[in-house]
Amino acid sequence: MTAPITPLQAGAPLPDLTLDGPTGDLRLHHEASLGPLVIAFYAQDATPTCAAQLCAFRDDFDLIARAGAQLLAISADDRTSHDRFQAAQSFPFPLCCDPQLHAAEAFGVVDPSGARSLRAVFVSGPSLRIERAIPHYNPANTDQFLAVFEAIGLDLG
Repeated sequence: MTAPITPLQAGAPLPDLTLDGPTGDLRLHHEASLGPLVIAFYAQDATPTCAAQLCAFRDDFDLIARAGAQLLAISADDRTSHDRFQAAQSFPFPLCCDPQLHAAEAFGVVDPSGARSLRAVFVSGPSLRIERAIPHYNPANTDQFLAVFEAIGLDLG
């Protein structure tokens, strides 16, 4: 597997991928055509930093939903691991499986080890283009967190 040298940037076309969601396949182009779409890559289920990343989105998910946006969280973990993590944290958004890292590769966010994805957030929508790219997402960085909400049309500043 050869990942792109750099992560996708704003203005790039949204990859047309199908992801393994909790209730079946989720096609990125279809989901983005419905409105703003936040795509959150994370390294591994139930690790402290990744849990913090997704719990922050969970805790403010009502704002995401009010903006008419959806959120998909993606990691290389399998469905059993995702289901346990989902049950423990009560995420109101789907955790998608990317065991072969096809999605991470398409977005340019494969970890150098080649075993998992890096933490990254992308926002797209009906334009089917990347509208905001945060390739080295840090859940403790308030500016990055607010940038996601600005990209879906909310001003929290």
